[in-house]
Amino acid sequence: MANKQEALQEIITIAQNHRLSVDEVVAAMRDSQAIAVQQSHGILSRMFGYIGSILVFAGICILIGMQWDQLSSGERVAITLGSGFIAFLLGLATMDHAKYDRAATPFLLMAALFQPTGIVVMLDEYSRGGDPLYGVLFMSIIMLIQQGAIFCYKQRTTLAFTTIFFGCSFFFTAMSLLEIDGNLIALAVGTSLMCISWALSNSPHRAIAAFWYLIGSSLLLISAFDLLQDSPFEVLYLGLSATLIYISTTARSRVLLLVGTVSMLAYISYFTYEHFSNALGWPLVLIICGIAFIAIGSIAMKINNRYLRESR
Repeated sequence: MANKQEALQEIITIAQNHRLSVDEVVAAMRDSQAIAVQQSHGILSRMFGYIGSILVFAGICILIGMQWDQLSSGERVAITLGSGFIAFLLGLATMDHAKYDRAATPFLLMAALFQPTGIVVMLDEYSRGGDPLYGVLFMSIIMLIQQGAIFCYKQRTTLAFTTIFFGCSFFFTAMSLLEIDGNLIALAVGTSLMCISWALSNSPHRAIAAFWYLIGSSLLLISAFDLLQDSPFEVLYLGLSATLIYISTTARSRVLLLVGTVSMLAYISYFTYEHFSNALGWPLVLIICGIAFIAIGSIAMKINNRYLRESR
């Protein structure tokens, strides 16, 4: 009964996030064959769209590389920044047409690559020197404003991804210019990404939540280990890994479960090597460590089966 209630709650959440009416949900459940055909056509269309975009992107990059040394400063800026901006406009144009909607994502991704590259090229060609981080900061601000503004208007998942990316770039660069310790920067950004991913997982943009969970949790754990290593509070890292595993059950995230489990196993290996490698009881420690690995792996699988797999 509990599993059914959780499943119904998931359906309600998805319907509310995507603004689906009761009639639309019921009609989709009754006409499952038509939905399957529509899904297969959508996958095929998306696949060809991505392949075509990759070919176009590769062709443009090769052409630019072949002619780069013969181009003037203005031509270099035009061919990079101009191409990116045109791709961005094409992405916006195709968004409003159901027939060409699948092409919007490749265009937006191409724009997110070419536009920042063009801004950096422009600064490199026309600037008078200085700290390169200021150029990265300028590029990040421009892209963050552009991507964030259009995302607020269009609510497109691709734009949510690029907005978060350039937001991270902006904060990393800004805090680096303020000469804040790199581990503190990674700790702050990692924690922020975890919170953002939590919000994404309960929104129509949940498709990108797993990726940012991975990046955020990795930054959090790596920076925390560097800060705690060889200190009296080093053992707190083990508690942080356990906390991450607990959060994975609440967030229903297999990515967090994987990262938390791997970090816990890695720390146990590190701790035993540092403190017991030269002891006579090292073989016994290896056996105990192996048993611990098996136990932790078994617990992780139970968590996945009980709290993650059954809830979907």
